[in-house]
Amino acid sequence: MNIEERVKAHIETELVLDRKVDLGLDENLAGIVDSSGVLELVIWVEDAFGFSAVIDQITPEDFASVRRIAEWIRRSSGKPSD
Repeated sequence: MNIEERVKAHIETELVLDRKVDLGLDENLAGIVDSSGVLELVIWVEDAFGFSAVIDQITPEDFASVRRIAEWIRRSSGKPSD
């Protein structure tokens, strides 16, 4: 499972509990994941991908879509594209 698939699955199963969502990779997450969900997502990313995020360096654009989150993970963790 690549980074996009892992992030997408986590959001769909852990952060959007009150409804069924099938996210597109470029779908805007505003209105789907709230601010507390973003913090939960950052904590999950740190654990799942093994690096510490610098909260002050995360921009809203970094978490705008599944694809943008995956790009941020690659930049922040040094993981290559899959």
